[in-house]
Amino acid sequence: MSITAVACSVTAAFSLGTSSASARDVDRSESKTRYVGIDGDARPAVEGTPVTEWGKTASGESYSFTYRAGEEKPVNDKAAAAAKCSIYISDVSLRGSGANAWFSWETSQVCSGSYGSQRIETQMWRSSWSGPRGYDVWHGTKSTTKSFIDYGWSVDCNDGGGTYYPVMKGFATGAGSSPTTRADNELRKNCGTNAP
Repeated sequence: MSITAVACSVTAAFSLGTSSASARDVDRSESKTRYVGIDGDARPAVEGTPVTEWGKTASGESYSFTYRAGEEKPVNDKAAAAAKCSIYISDVSLRGSGANAWFSWETSQVCSGSYGSQRIETQMWRSSWSGPRGYDVWHGTKSTTKSFIDYGWSVDCNDGGGTYYPVMKGFATGAGSSPTTRADNELRKNCGTNAP
């Protein structure tokens, strides 16, 4: 099993000669997909993809709601939150083929207000008769005091059928943690019950 994360300011080439996958920055200059800003930030979110805002009010009350990137954000009575973050997970894609196939997706989080540091965790899930199961283990970023983090992820494809989608959670000191949020799409592929 191999999963790798890399900050999107760093680019790593995929190696098609091996079965292990690496993360890399998505070249948005070649994409015909429209990216839009979130919360006034230059955050890369595909128009129409769900964004979850979460946080805590000055009185310590937790809240969260979801809207679609590029659409008007719902009127929020928690607008004066003491600490708030917005998380975004891209659609998942399968790259390569055969023994050299891997899943690829991105996660982002932007925080503001009274938070100390933030981080992201993500995992690939597989649908099963008893409910969703982790296809691999949870993986996370290091904590950072930056307001914005954006990571690309990948996990190798195994043998055998299944339906797959990644999920993510955001964490911030002073705000707590977000709900578990899944990608807007899922893939029916022959990648087995567990990552290699």
